Amino acid sequence: MKEIVVITGANSLLAKKTSVILEDKFEIRFLTTSKNLIDNKKYFYWNTSKNQIDKNCLNNCSHIVHLAGYSILKRWSKKNQKIMYDSRINGSNLIHIACKKNNHFPKTFISASAVGIYSSSKNKVTENSPKNKEWLGNLAQKWESSADKFKKYGSRIIKLRISLIFSKNSGFLKYNLLSMKLGFGAVVGDQNRKINWMHIDDIANFIKTSIDNTAYHGPYNLSTDKYITQLKLIRLIKRKLYPYCIIIKIPKFIPKLVLGERYKVIDQDFEISNSKLKKTGFKIKYNTIDQVII
Repeated sequence: MKEIVVITGANSLLAKKTSVILEDKFEIRFLTTSKNLIDNKKYFYWNTSKNQIDKNCLNNCSHIVHLAGYSILKRWSKKNQKIMYDSRINGSNLIHIACKKNNHFPKTFISASAVGIYSSSKNKVTENSPKNKEWLGNLAQKWESSADKFKKYGSRIIKLRISLIFSKNSGFLKYNLLSMKLGFGAVVGDQNRKINWMHIDDIANFIKTSIDNTAYHGPYNLSTDKYITQLKLIRLIKRKLYPYCIIIKIPKFIPKLVLGERYKVIDQDFEISNSKLKKTGFKIKYNTIDQVII
């Protein structure tokens, strides 16, 4: 009989990619807010803002992968900040309560987190580097602390401090490729700003490996061996794919005016160390931008 893995954030591309990688070996269940998906077999309902969860989803589960998180690029209104908090921290708490009611805790609890947990630094940022004390950093710290509750019950805890997720099908890279295909590549603010990144396939493979290998525990910086600067990325895409496109430099004050405090999310400028990740023996498949865009 296959072990059961419960994944939250069913609609995210990372959750979908992870489920595909895991489904040959494990039975996959999802906790989702999308009522149209609910079948009470593979998809089960929860609502982290209303403290609702179908604890049947967690029956006899061996591993939980908590990837749900309302986008932090949404407007930082009080309402949205609460949803951001609930989807992450209250999500962990609801799962914890449901596990207690079921009198069954998973072998492994894997929680998403983010490199936004760190303060800016001129040195390479490791898992032990100083933490960001502003709202974004506090959110990530509380997210990780909510995962630690499972330690008391013998669960192995893994925290995914994810850098910018690269995929040609979504997010940052998708929209840059689209705009450059249409003839314009934008460099926003500091052209030498460091971009730490990891391909979505590598993140999903790390999740699978961390389930299989019980030596994995604690936080991991999920990033490639080397960052790329914003300007180098845009120039590389131009050279490799769209030589006709025009590179436009957008002054920092414009996105700051549009995004307000949210600009801090895209304005992080430090180098991430993945030395702990490398020491596990994990092999990164996509370690250069060329491998991703070609």
